[in-house]
Amino acid sequence: MNKVFSVVLAVNIMLFIMPMDVKADNVVPPPVPIRITPPSIDFAKTYKTSSENLLYLLLSALNENNYSIEEIQFKTGSVLFKAYTKEFIASIASHDSGSSFIKIIPADNNYNFSPLLIQKLHKYIEANNNIIFKNIL
Repeated sequence: MNKVFSVVLAVNIMLFIMPMDVKADNVVPPPVPIRITPPSIDFAKTYKTSSENLLYLLLSALNENNYSIEEIQFKTGSVLFKAYTKEFIASIASHDSGSSFIKIIPADNNYNFSPLLIQKLHKYIEANNNIIFKNIL
């Protein structure tokens, strides 16, 4: 019995511990990961409207897409908002007398997100750019 146990132990050591050199002609190599480059995102765009009107258009676009507005700075023209679980900063500035500039970037500088988040906002602003907001008071 001791001799049988030694033979079984020796066979197991040879099978599992010793490296085996097995060659197969039909072995499929593992797939090479494909790098997908994201489409170009327009983080910054210029619109033919005043900076104040562009700020109101942005707030309207955020509301339309159910994005959560975290903070609004009217003096500097910046808005901190959350889209799903990611925070973004939108900055608005006057470009010249008839146009203004908006830039939307992620707050944590991590650009791993769907470009649709920003494209939805730009499409809404472009579609409603002819609306002029007026002060009621």
